[in-house]
Amino acid sequence: MKPSFKEFTKDMPLIDQLKFYYDVDVDNYLGDPWQIIVQCAIDPHWLTKFKVNFKEYLKEKEYIRCQ
Repeated sequence: MKPSFKEFTKDMPLIDQLKFYYDVDVDNYLGDPWQIIVQCAIDPHWLTKFKVNFKEYLKEKEYIRCQ
């Protein structure tokens, strides 16, 4: 049985969630990481929105079970 979102992300730091979601190697990221920080600073709901999008992504890719 596939794990729930909570189980899947239980021990996963936010940086690992970002890497997984954006499928990037953050250490070799060619874009401007400050743009992500600016988005976080401007939008107080950024993290909540990210979690929703990440959960949907994991469901679509069938990493977690649909609830």
